[in-house]
Amino acid sequence: MRCFLAIPLAEPALGEAQRLLARLRDDVAAVRWARPETLHMTLHFFGQIASADGERGAAAIAPGVAGTSPTGLTLDRLGSFPERGGPRVLWLGASAVPSTLLELAARCRHALRDQGFAVEARPFRPHCTLGRPRLPWPDTARTAWRAASDRPLQPMPFVADRVVLYESHPGPGGSVYSVRATVLMRA
Repeated sequence: MRCFLAIPLAEPALGEAQRLLARLRDDVAAVRWARPETLHMTLHFFGQIASADGERGAAAIAPGVAGTSPTGLTLDRLGSFPERGGPRVLWLGASAVPSTLLELAARCRHALRDQGFAVEARPFRPHCTLGRPRLPWPDTARTAWRAASDRPLQPMPFVADRVVLYESHPGPGGSVYSVRATVLMRA
């Protein structure tokens, strides 16, 4: 199965992010936009692995997730990766990231590494992928994205209170995700 671990967006941020995504679809061309119902912040991408390995990964992070308190986060800015050069990922993120989320990501990476999973070496940068430009990305679309990124956003708060193991099913119009496991933050 193709899967990943993520914090799903919750209300009220989810509804606001979905409305923002709809506006961006209208304003910025030549982008493969995320499905509005799939908005999340990825903690770890497994890629294609055996179903049992996905379950093992979810079990490995469970103690660290359960030992984390639900944490408020406010999404309030747009950006892109990489920061220099042509964007490959357009995202929604937070100006201020609570240390609780950074610590959670570190604990998850450590637990996964201990179980033999390859983990990302780059620092965790919580963000919600909104879309990926179609290459070559027209200058008019790039300019429209820059203009959208420069405008202040209405703050979109939510409480991160769970980590979900999602299975990704690629399809026309973007991937569809199914929940394979959920671990609640409880401390």
